[in-house]
Formats: sequence, C-alpha cells, structure tokens
Amino acid sequence: MNSKPNMSLWTRQSLVVVLTFATVVCAYLPVQSLQEDAKFIAIEQDGAKMWQGGGTINLKAHGAGPLTFKVINTLTSEHGFAIDSMKVKEVIKPGEEKMIDVPLTNIDKATSKHRAYCHLHPKHVSAAFLVTMK
Repeated sequence: MNSKPNMSLWTRQSLVVVLTFATVVCAYLPVQSLQEDAKFIAIEQDGAKMWQGGGTINLKAHGAGPLTFKVINTLTSEHGFAIDSMKVKEVIKPGEEKMIDVPLTNIDKATSKHRAYCHLHPKHVSAAFLVTMK
C-alpha cells in the first residue's frame, strides 16, 4: 500500500489553471518602475507655478527604446510641458497624468542640459535635467 496521499486529478487541474491564469496576468501587467525614465509634476510653491522633477538620464544604460516621461499636472488649470531640445510640446489638463515618449532621434545630443518648461505660461518656473552618454 502506498503511504503517500495522492493528489486528486481535480486538484491538479485546478492548480494548473490557477498557475496559468497567474502567469498570463503577470505578463500583461505593466511594471511601473521600468516604465518611466523621469517624472515631472506641475506644482505651485510659494505662489510660483513650476515643473518639479527631472534628474539625470544615462542614454548608454537606457538602451534603444524611446525615453518615457511621466508628467502629472496637480494644478487646477492646463499646464504646458515643452522640451525644445527633444521636440516635445504638450498640454496637460488639470489632474491629468500623461506618459510622453521621446524617440532617441529627437534628442539634441549636442547638449546634456535640458529644460522642461510651460510654453503656455512663460513666467512659470522650469525644471532642468541632464542626459548623459556615460
């Protein structure tokens, strides 16, 4: 007589179905930390409206795909988002969160310092960030 309990056929089939479903779901869920290269948030601070964010982006480590910026407008009115050295010009609605892809061919490689600013309201404060090839 066999001393090990046998797993029923129904239990095995259920396990296969559950594992298959979990694999499919995981394959289609976006990985948030890998989606954006930089994040910019439109805020108001001390009476001044500005883009906050940026940092340094290493193109050599980035790979061949486009740069992706996550842009969030926390203000109560539309806010422009422009980066001249990357050919970006968008209008972000109040409360909107938008992903903006920038093809690598659109990036001016002659400069490492880039500026994200509001093209709708010139007095708003811009955000500066670096793009390196190191």
